[in-house]
Amino acid sequence: MSVLTSALAEPAAQHPALNYRTSWIGNTWGYAKQRWMQIDVQAIAVAPDGDIYTNALWDEGGGEIGHYRDGQLLGYGGRSHGWGMLGGDAIAINDRYVFTAQIVESIGNALAAQKNLPPQGTRWYGVARRSRADFTQGVPFAGQVHWPDSTLAFRLIAQSSDHDDEAIRGLAADNRTLFVSNLRDNRIEAFDADSMQPASQFPAREPGRLAIAPDGSLWIIERSRTDGARRIVHHARNGTRLGALTLPAGSVPVDLTFDANGRLLVADNGPRQQVLIFSASRDAGAQVGAAPLTRHDNRDVSMQLTATLGEAGGLYAGRRGAPGPLRFNGLTGVGVDRVGNVVVAMNGTGLRGDRGDGNRGPQNGDGAVLESYTPDGALRFSLQGLLFVDAAQFVDGESPSLPSVYSGSKRFTLDLSRPTGHEWSYAGYTVDRFRYPYDPFLHLKQGQRGTPIVRDIDGRRLLYTLDMESSYLRIYRFEKTSETAIPAGFFAPEHIDGAWPPGQPSQGAWIWRDTAGKGRFASIDFDQPVAHDSPRVTTWWVDTHGDVWQGTLSQGIRRFPRQGFDNSGNPVYRYSAMQRFAVPAPLTRITRVIYNPTDDTMFLAGSTAARPFNEHNWNSASSTLARYDHWLKGSPVLRYTIDLPDSGPPDTQAINGIAEAGDYLFAAETMTGIVRVYDRDTGRDVGRLAPGPEVGAASGMIDESMPITAHRLASGEYLVLVEEDWHGKVLMYRFTPPVRASSTVFASPSSSLH
Repeated sequence: MSVLTSALAEPAAQHPALNYRTSWIGNTWGYAKQRWMQIDVQAIAVAPDGDIYTNALWDEGGGEIGHYRDGQLLGYGGRSHGWGMLGGDAIAINDRYVFTAQIVESIGNALAAQKNLPPQGTRWYGVARRSRADFTQGVPFAGQVHWPDSTLAFRLIAQSSDHDDEAIRGLAADNRTLFVSNLRDNRIEAFDADSMQPASQFPAREPGRLAIAPDGSLWIIERSRTDGARRIVHHARNGTRLGALTLPAGSVPVDLTFDANGRLLVADNGPRQQVLIFSASRDAGAQVGAAPLTRHDNRDVSMQLTATLGEAGGLYAGRRGAPGPLRFNGLTGVGVDRVGNVVVAMNGTGLRGDRGDGNRGPQNGDGAVLESYTPDGALRFSLQGLLFVDAAQFVDGESPSLPSVYSGSKRFTLDLSRPTGHEWSYAGYTVDRFRYPYDPFLHLKQGQRGTPIVRDIDGRRLLYTLDMESSYLRIYRFEKTSETAIPAGFFAPEHIDGAWPPGQPSQGAWIWRDTAGKGRFASIDFDQPVAHDSPRVTTWWVDTHGDVWQGTLSQGIRRFPRQGFDNSGNPVYRYSAMQRFAVPAPLTRITRVIYNPTDDTMFLAGSTAARPFNEHNWNSASSTLARYDHWLKGSPVLRYTIDLPDSGPPDTQAINGIAEAGDYLFAAETMTGIVRVYDRDTGRDVGRLAPGPEVGAASGMIDESMPITAHRLASGEYLVLVEEDWHGKVLMYRFTPPVRASSTVFASPSSSLH
């Protein structure tokens, strides 16, 4: 291999300040005032005055338990994050207290003894009592779990192996009594709301959400583990069964509440995606934001279905995947205040693990939406925290007036003339779990669609997504009549354990293609190598021609040229067409691949003999970034190498993601989210893009292997988009580079840039 050396870089400290500003995509707030919308909402409780309390198992920034008023965040409750503490799946309030279901995980036997936590292999489920006046503070009671240096007042309800999930999925309270759904023991437990001492209990099969009626009786969602068998049962306060609702066919009730007029509101996360409203009157009332109502008979004649809130079919009505008012998607909660304003919570999928099959992918949902509607169905506000373990890509060739940005499961439009943080609008949800239930997103345990690579090829738009650890490459095609990304292909470097996907080979690597055009998996859809050929894959890339590139641990670089499209519009890849490339000097291990066919340039990151792979930074780009010219059309030429930060504790530094656009390379630091900018031609270090005051000068750690993309606009401005999981968004740097002077390339004994 011939080598063309380049000019040495200037020290970073000598770089002038870059001209840029920071914005963001995917969250109502950017964290400028320590505000952000949490990434998941599993449960809500709405006070008569309209205050909203939320609960979720996890939010990266610690915002599991939230408090909102009139579309504004008042704060997060805390004590639900770290040292084994989690949020939960239920919440209830009365005039004095906020009751939150919470889970406590084991963090080892040593700390279990020291801090009074679950022993190894055990998980606790319980209820914390907090003050309505300040829900960051617990209100103590006799029998609570004692934790040193914590004000959390927590009653242990049940425990299980950490392989099981017996979380409390229902709470209801009035000023006398707290009712708890004990899923593990199949019963409802009642506690005195003031003393938190047990009062009574009665059996209920797999109890989930429950609500207290105006007459004090209870309505309970039972059989909560199975979508198809769920039912809503009416019980007296002592447990006597009084009746049951007959829900519309296909309904999946996930939450319920009563309004001030005694109407029962049920959140239906089935294909209807509506709030069903039951009244004591047999007279069918006017629907809110819905089509004409079909009358239903009911075994519990005290309640009749009289109205619905929301467009029938939700986000999947009309143009499937297009969000908007009353177009619900993944309902998890419903509440109502004293004047009839209805609050709905959504997360794109529904309640966490609600199928109970142990193989559900999205455990934290797919982005939170919290909306409020007036009694006549007008939108009051919509709060959005849409992105988690996600990146974003600006799409080439879009209309310059309203271009698109894709994440793994969403489409946004951009109006760059709008103020900071308001440039983006949520325009499409690309998952359709009703039409395409075999979508890998719904089954793989990573729980996210994956970071996006969008390619427009021969008039077809394709979405490739990559999980955080570069395990698999997923391929989707689009249809023009909807926002849906249809499962089209899948690269698996090894057999996937479990029932999904059906029909996969019994062992080894495979490529799946949707030959029937229906997003299904059948045995005839899989292609495998002739011999066992399953090297560990360390990175993926898809170039603008649609060719798939792999970096592997033992076989260097592999290329799968796209073999056209089949009759369904799926790109075709075959092992028989695969090409191999040896790891080029000075690299000894490949961690990132970026190939640009426009000028036949290859950018490779990895480790060298001089700077070997650092296991502490296991998901990073490693120590060296190299540019090679004439990769396919001649003998590859090493133009330069760049030394990347790659150190372990106590001063951990690393690069997780690398992007190329226009005249620059962009490299995202793992620990800080700061982006290093390099000259593409020479490798010279140009400067830094750091989170600005618009986002609280803060970023979380960069987790993904492909967390950053970049695009040069016709104006010369660059959009650099970077994963920011800590507060549920993607950072958007708007970078205007200086006027470029002509660069000179010098011959020198070394091609390394430090």
